[in-house]
Formats: sequence, structure tokens, C-alpha cells
Amino acid sequence: MLHILRTVTSVITSSHGGEESVSEVVMHHLTDHPIVASESSNVIVKYIHQLNTTVFSEKLFGIFDMRITRWVLMMWIAAFLCMIVFIPIARKIKKAKMGSSSKWVNLWEAIIGFVHDEIVEPNFEHHYAKKAMPWFCTVFFFILFCNLMGLIPGMSTATGNLAVTAGLAVFTLLGMIIVGTVKQGPLWIVTGVVPHGIPIVIFPLLWVIEILGLLIKPFALTVRLFANMTAGHIVIIIFIYLVMMFKSYLVGIGSVTGALLINMLELLVAFIQAYIFTALSAMFIGSSMHAH
Repeated sequence: MLHILRTVTSVITSSHGGEESVSEVVMHHLTDHPIVASESSNVIVKYIHQLNTTVFSEKLFGIFDMRITRWVLMMWIAAFLCMIVFIPIARKIKKAKMGSSSKWVNLWEAIIGFVHDEIVEPNFEHHYAKKAMPWFCTVFFFILFCNLMGLIPGMSTATGNLAVTAGLAVFTLLGMIIVGTVKQGPLWIVTGVVPHGIPIVIFPLLWVIEILGLLIKPFALTVRLFANMTAGHIVIIIFIYLVMMFKSYLVGIGSVTGALLINMLELLVAFIQAYIFTALSAMFIGSSMHAH
């Protein structure tokens, strides 16, 4: 929230001298930008800026902008956190045959157990649940870390980017297609998505509807995660903007209190959205194992 407050203040009191509209403040905070270094920037930021201006200055195939942005950096950090947290924990759990006495290990083991019992096990048979666990644990904790890092001053929420949520949803779609094809055969996309026993006359119509439904599922995942992670930040920005707009201590007390409460609610939302995305992905992929 402190990062948002600094952003709002800096944009409103910009060198243009006039006040910016709230829509401009929101767009300034929620849009992604390549990382640019200043004289006071640390070594890592300066190095990334150098890469952006040299190695990644040209678009790939003349289309794709490969410059490192703040959201790309947040995803790298989230992936790095997953590795440094869970690789040592996996080794400790493997060595402790009778269970670990470490509270740190038990904390993460309890969350992993939650993912298994509440997300994977209900949607997969026991044999396949063990095989599916690594993927869904990765998705859950990656989204969770991305969500939580957006609440840290100076960082951004990578899952507040449609490209990020769409990329995760595409993997869910690929999982549905691959699992359906492997378990039901190559003709699954034709015969497996439509309920058996329907009249042949309405088969083409139902097939088109089911295919559209298959494509809508990852689209819904994309928009749901993006909208929920973006909405909280917008509300916080609007609350803080009220201080700048009214320039009143009384309004400031109410708006800052409201922004703080929303920021605390975002902690819960970070967990809930990671759970919802992973649970729906497991449901969609698990359902493709059997014919409609």
C-alpha cells in the first residue's frame, strides 16, 4: 500500500504541475513498463536496464517485445521463491521418515496437504492424484507468491496482468486436451465431449456448443484471476486519491483506514484466488479423463 501511495502522490504532483484524473492514476499503476534505471537504482536494476537497451532492444521476429518489465521480474522472483522454499523442504521431508519436527516444514507440508486433499484428490483418482500433485502444487504456490508479492511496497502483482493469467490458463487448456487425448484416444475431441446417446441430428450443434465451452473455461480462468487481483489495487488507489482530491484531514483518516482494511482483505484474496484458479484447473483437467 505504501508503494501505491508513493505512486499516486508522484503521478498527481508530476512535473506537469496539474492534477491528474483518477483514471490516469489507475492506469499508471496497473500498466506494465520495461524496467528503467536511474542514478539511485541498485546494481540489479541497472543490469536489467542495460539488457533492455542492448540484448532485448530489438523485437523478436519484429513482433514480440522481449524487454524485461516489472511484472516479468516479479514472475522470476516468484519462481525463484518456489525453488528456494520447496527444494530444501522436499529434501527434509524425504529424510524424515517419521515426520519432521520443524515448524517451518510442517507449515508448508500442511498447505501441500490442503492442495492434495481439497484440490487434486477430489478431481483425480488416487493413482493419478500423486502424478498430478507436482503440477498443481506448482501452479498454486506460483500464483500465491505472485499475489502476495503485490502487497509488498515496491513490488507489483504479476497476476494483475492479462498476459500472465492467460498464459496460466493456456496450460490448463493444453492439460485438458492432452489428458483427454491420452485417456480417451485421439477421437476424444469429437466423441468424448458430447454426451452419449443423443440423436445424431443434434450432434453437430451440441459438439459446437461443447467446443465453445471448452474454450470459454480457460478464458474465464484468465479474467477471474486478473479481475480479482486488479480490483483491490484499484479500490486502494481510489481511497488514497480521495486524500489528494479533498485535501482534508478528516477525509484522509477515513480513506487511509479504508485503504488499510482493503489491503488486509487482499491478503485473504491472495490465498482464495490461488485456490480457485488451481481448483478449477484441476476440475477441468480431471473431467477430461472420462467421456462426457
